[in-house]
Parts: sequence; C-alpha cells; structure tokens
Amino acid sequence: MPKKASSPLTTVKRSRTTTYQTDFEKLKAEVLTDINASDRSHNITALPIDKLCRGRYQPRVQGLEDTALKELADSIRDLGVIEPLAVRPVPDQPDTYEILAGERRWRAAQQAGLSEVPVVVHDVDDRTAAAMAMVENLQREDLNPIEEAVGLQRLMEDFGLTQVQVGELVSKSESAISKCLGLLKLPDSIQDMIHQGKLEAGHGKVLLNMPVEEQSTLANKAVQFGWSVRVLEKQKAAYAARKSVGKLKQRERRDPDVKRLENELGEWLSTPVKISPHHNGGGKIVITYANIENCESILQKIGFKFE
Repeated sequence: MPKKASSPLTTVKRSRTTTYQTDFEKLKAEVLTDINASDRSHNITALPIDKLCRGRYQPRVQGLEDTALKELADSIRDLGVIEPLAVRPVPDQPDTYEILAGERRWRAAQQAGLSEVPVVVHDVDDRTAAAMAMVENLQREDLNPIEEAVGLQRLMEDFGLTQVQVGELVSKSESAISKCLGLLKLPDSIQDMIHQGKLEAGHGKVLLNMPVEEQSTLANKAVQFGWSVRVLEKQKAAYAARKSVGKLKQRERRDPDVKRLENELGEWLSTPVKISPHHNGGGKIVITYANIENCESILQKIGFKFE
C-alpha cells in the first residue's frame, strides 16, 4: 500500500526570493535536482487521490487502453503504488495538486479503489514543470513514440528550447530528437497506428519522405500482414523499384512520330539521335558521336562550316 506520511507535508522548493530561471543551464540543473529529489524517501508523502488533477504539461494522451490500465490497477491493488507520483501545488486552489508525472498510476489507483497515493511535491514554475513532466515520463512511464514526439515538440514550442537543449534534458542525442519529431510529419492515420501499438516508431521512420498515398498503402499493409521494420524496408525498396520500372516503361511508350523522326535523323547523320519533347512544347535533341572525325562529319552534314 502507499507509504503514509510520517511527518508534515514535505515540499521540494526554492526560496520565494529567488526568481524562476529562464537560462537553460539553470533550468536543466533545476530539473535534475527536482527529479533526483523524487528518489529520496524522506521527500515522499501521501495525498488523498481526489486532491490530484491531470497536469497541463502531461505528455501522455488522455486515452489509455482499458486492458493495460486494468492490468496496472490489478497490480496496484495487490502491491500498492510503488513509484511515487511527481506533483506541484495548483495556484489559487488550496490543497489541490497538479500531476507532473504519474497520471497513469493515479488513474489505475482510482480504479483499484485506493484513497491516497505516494507523491513527491515540487514547487516549480510552468517551464520547469513541463520539462520535469517530459523527463519523468520518459524515464519512468515508457511513453509511446507519438506521445514522446508531442511532448518534445511542446517543450520546444512553448519554452523556446532547441533540439540540442531538449536532448540534454532527456538524455538523448540531437539526432534521436530529430528522428522522433519526424514522426509528427506522418499522416494522422499512421500516427494513430503507432500510438495504438499497431506499428513501431521504426516503421514510421521508414515511411518518412514518401508520397502520402504510398505511406498509407505500405502502412496499412504492414499492419495487415504484421511486417517487421526490416520487411517494411524491403517492401519500400521493392515499391520504389516497381515505380521506377513503371516510369521507364512509360518513357518507352513514346510518340511513334518522335521515334520515327529519331530513326530517320539517325540514319541521315549515321549516329544515334535522341529527341526528348517537353510538356511546354520545347525539348532537346541529343546527337551522339564516337570520335572527333565522326563529330566533324556530323557538323558538316547539318551545314556547319569551319573557319
């Protein structure tokens, strides 16, 4: 069962005379300090479950799989909430706390019939709260790839952080952050497949940089046939190869008049000739020669006179 408070409510906070930090290095240090405070048992207390509310900067989407939530509720019913939630006081609402990390545990605890849950209370501003929520959830909650991408994007947009800075906060490389954010460029239907666990983040990364119609076609097939990321890569390559062959065949189905003119001009010049009409009415004529003597002979035939 949740650990009972053996002392008055302990809050991890700074002096009220200290202004909230806007400098990134100080923000990072503050986030790490507050997260590490969650690991110290003397900071853990218990709060009534009805005094907690969903966090504004919660990266996890509100909808959760009923089966997964029920399984967690069953575990909590047997073992209690082992990992404390991270919360902060809600301004102008006495005795009410906003969840920074642990909403899934909170909802499962409600389902399990608990009256209170273990928490660590942090007194932090919005910027630090958002960063803490993201870091805590990544470290403890195993967010799905789309939730992670949305959370990272929100950190960047709402608080003016770069990919490098966000990477430092969540201990990921800039490349990893960029690839994660890339998933948000996929159509909503494919993002839903990843969020629901029908596809992995790796599937999404393979589908990037393809036309939307092709993305949807391959994504649906990957779900239907249970393709692994490796199989999807091969299918994408095969799809591109078939498309290239189709374009080649289309080029080969050329206007017979153009083909006939190529043959006649080639016979007259005694060298291969390629005529490529453009859609705008123009085009180009490519005349191939084998050597200098051949080139001079061609120029003479078309009327070019040497000085």
